Order: sequence, then C-alpha cells, then structure tokens
Amino acid sequence: MMEVKFIGRHYEIPEAIKKRAERKIAKLKKLLGDIQHVEVILSLEKYRHTAEVLVKGGIFEFRAKETTGEMLTSLNKAFDIIEAQIKKEKEKRRSKKKVSAPEETPISPAGPRIIPKQAYSPKPLTVEEAIAEMEGMGEDILVYRNSRNKKINVIYRKGSDYYLIEPEF
Repeated sequence: MMEVKFIGRHYEIPEAIKKRAERKIAKLKKLLGDIQHVEVILSLEKYRHTAEVLVKGGIFEFRAKETTGEMLTSLNKAFDIIEAQIKKEKEKRRSKKKVSAPEETPISPAGPRIIPKQAYSPKPLTVEEAIAEMEGMGEDILVYRNSRNKKINVIYRKGSDYYLIEPEF
C-alpha cells in the first residue's frame, strides 16, 4: 500500500494543492508502478515557495526540489522533474537490456553458433589508428575501412605481433 505524507513548513497546505499533488502521484504510479512512499514537503520563506517531493519504491528513490514565487508552480515543476527522472531511468534500463543480451543464432543443429557482437559503423582509419582502436576496445581482431585506399581491411593480434589482411578486390 502506498503511503502519501504531506508536510507544511510555515505553510498551511490548502486542499486544492493536496488534490493536485494526488493527481500527479497517480500519474507517477502509472509510469512507475510500485510506489511505496511519497513525501510532499511544502515550505514558505518570505516570497520563496518551495516544493520538495520524495518518491520511494522497492529499488528506487527519486527526489526533486523546486523554488518559485508561487506554490502551485513549484509543485508542478518538482513533479515534472521526478517524471523526467523516471523516464530517464526507464530508458537507461531499456538500453542496457538491448546491449547486454546477445542472441545466439545457430547455423545448423549440429554446426557452430554465430554470436553477434555489438554493431558499430566504422570510420576510415590508418593502420596505426586501427591498432590503437583495437587495443582500446580490448579485442584481438578489428575490421575497419582503410583511410588510405578506402578498402575494408582486417587487423588481428597473435601474441605480440599484428597481422594485416588487405583484400585485392
């Protein structure tokens, strides 16, 4: 069950603002799902209206604080920040899932498997740049476009030696 807590510091929270916050929380719940605790802290110091929102769940915690000249504006901006944080976190998790799970495609039932590596579009490189790129990636082989002749080349490492394959076509 979700717990919602409103705290007013030097500020009596009107019912209209509570209703607005509850609507925003319902929107966050649709985006996030499992929200266990929400804390809305509204404070007033001179002309500064500050809204601080804390959203906690099982494995996440989002926090935003916004100060403007009007309480409703501060509250809306704080919830917008939380919503942006949630969307960014969801996108980050989606992209991690795509990269971290290479699919295995068998050629034949008894034959070798092809396991695709992360795709990239190679830029033209010199042989020296290709060696540096290969070492930077921690790989023993690199397929690249040679900047000198514009052909696809392969460079690979065996022991401490490097071998270059340049096709004739």
